[in-house]
Amino acid sequence: MSTDTTLYVMNHISWFDIPVIASQQSLPLHFLSKAEVRHWPLIGWLSHKAGTLFIQRGSNGAAQKSLAEITQCLLKGDSVMVFPEGTTTDGSGLRNFHGQLLQAAIDAQVKVQPIALRYPYKEGINPHVAYIDDMTFLDSVMGLTKSSPLNIELHFLQPIDSHLQKANDISHKQLAQMSRQAIANKLEIS
Repeated sequence: MSTDTTLYVMNHISWFDIPVIASQQSLPLHFLSKAEVRHWPLIGWLSHKAGTLFIQRGSNGAAQKSLAEITQCLLKGDSVMVFPEGTTTDGSGLRNFHGQLLQAAIDAQVKVQPIALRYPYKEGINPHVAYIDDMTFLDSVMGLTKSSPLNIELHFLQPIDSHLQKANDISHKQLAQMSRQAIANKLEIS
């Protein structure tokens, strides 16, 4: 396993977050995405070809299956990106971070890298980027075209060493809370 193998955790605002973070990485990086994305025209095909892991949210055993897949990727030396909020937000706040999938970092003994993402716009947060509620993919793309300029802030925060977490009996829930707090502090939101 590579010493650079990492479980990345980031707040989630839009499908556009994925190309943003992918443009920053040179390691093999797998994303965890909701299963519905697999069936989106073009995006689904590209996601599948890129090695995206898909989770069937709401089905029995989905989190355990995804945990096993993430752990296997990490043990092979590939890094994985998860969005522990489980959905997108408008960027003005953070939802609770679900920690079950962060157990993979503890099991594989790799670091967790919190990443804080923001799309600043004039005097606040860009209202054209968020992919929320009943918005369609086309609506989202059209919103992005209205966003001029499209500014992105991407902050790689202090990594959390899961070797230490395992040694100190820190749970995946505490690991999620630590990641969420680091991101909230950087973005100055709750």
